[in-house]
Amino acid sequence: MAADTGTLTPDALIELPRPPNGKHYELSDGDLIVVGNAGALHELIKTTVFEILTEYRLRTRSGRAFAETQFALRSDCARIPDVAWVSEERLQQIPRSNQAIGIAPDVAIEIVSDSEQPNETERKLRDYLEAGVEVWQVFPALHSVTIWQRNQGCRLAEDSVITSERLPDFCVIVSDLFR
Repeated sequence: MAADTGTLTPDALIELPRPPNGKHYELSDGDLIVVGNAGALHELIKTTVFEILTEYRLRTRSGRAFAETQFALRSDCARIPDVAWVSEERLQQIPRSNQAIGIAPDVAIEIVSDSEQPNETERKLRDYLEAGVEVWQVFPALHSVTIWQRNQGCRLAEDSVITSERLPDFCVIVSDLFR
């Protein structure tokens, strides 16, 4: 659901009161989007992905994982990926205050629920790719992941291995995300 907001920015978005029922806001092309709540399966997968990236961080010290954190992709666009990765070099660009994070993550992981509208999923993907973000779309119903790098998508089945240009020496079997 989008609403015309005029000049809403990522910094202004972070100041808005939360919508009811635990939902949150995102911003795309200046449009305010109310994002719904996630179910149990979505949260289990999100937690697993976050734990896998945290283990990677402890092993490599090459960045940090974030969950449900707002990132400004452009002056008129802010997204909250389910899980995100920011490299160690770019962590210094994150403000040490309660303002919006003014950078895009290196990697955004989105768990795509059956209830999501295809046009909104495509809009979100476009926003990330235009900002130079590597995107992992996790499809729980299919037990698959599509990795998007520079507008090229590659769907990986359950027994495939996820690697990433943005995460050196990272690899995980797709089925591990659904354990």
